[in-house]
Amino acid sequence: MSPVATFIGEHAILALSAVSVLLLLTTGVVWKLIDRVWEPLWRLVTRLWDALWGSKLGDVLRRIPLVRDTLARGLSVWRYLGIHAVASFAVALVGIAVFVELADEIDPHEELARFDAQLAQALQVNVGPEMLEVFATITRLGDRNVTIVIAALVALYFLLRRWWLHAAIWVLATGLGGLLVRLLKQHFARARPVHEHALTDSTGWSFPSGHAAGAVLVYGMLGYFIIRQTPSRWHIPIALVTITLVTFVGFSRVVLQVHYLSDVLAGFVVAGAWIALWVTAFEVIRRRDSAGQR
Repeated sequence: MSPVATFIGEHAILALSAVSVLLLLTTGVVWKLIDRVWEPLWRLVTRLWDALWGSKLGDVLRRIPLVRDTLARGLSVWRYLGIHAVASFAVALVGIAVFVELADEIDPHEELARFDAQLAQALQVNVGPEMLEVFATITRLGDRNVTIVIAALVALYFLLRRWWLHAAIWVLATGLGGLLVRLLKQHFARARPVHEHALTDSTGWSFPSGHAAGAVLVYGMLGYFIIRQTPSRWHIPIALVTITLVTFVGFSRVVLQVHYLSDVLAGFVVAGAWIALWVTAFEVIRRRDSAGQR
């Protein structure tokens, strides 16, 4: 058995805590950098582009029809999309790439699949009933019935406030996202790891994890909308709470041995990529509507 899998199995709480702290620190640092650097950097890039376009090199490029049209269209598109949409689209592309790589590694002969099996075995040996009960409680926050109720309540709130765009994006992101995950499960048809308890629902296929994906779809999208409506001083705390909730719900499935680690990672990235695309759509439509009102 892999020494890493054995160590994680013997120190599951420590490993999960370390991952959570690392994610929280990374989120906080990246958020601060974005707040302080992104806008000035965007303005700098725009100025550099304008300087290039007005230079002698720009004159040469403008004389080449294909290059001129491509560069002009590209700049106008990125300017129209804006910062949030560009960042969201980049996240979506990265998420799709990571998911494809994970999907390629679930064959039993691949190294990651072997590590998955070793970790599940180590957790089965080392995780006691008390810890299983704790994580069985945590994992219920990602149960389908819970996320569906939350999604319905949020949609109703948006409709009552007459936030039509919010409601449409929310329903499409969470509803179609859940359908996408179910279709992916059917496509890959990966069996779940063997476990000896019945503390949580463990029916259906394993890859990607529906709980991990559902937590990202519902809690992640909700966190984004809350951040869009709150002062900047609340942004980092909201992001940290969201990250913590999603992390514990997702990895509770690994501790409970009802999903492999790669299932949870795949659920995270496919749902993250999915909502990033809808965030892009939201930002583009919002900017278009704002421009139309001016």
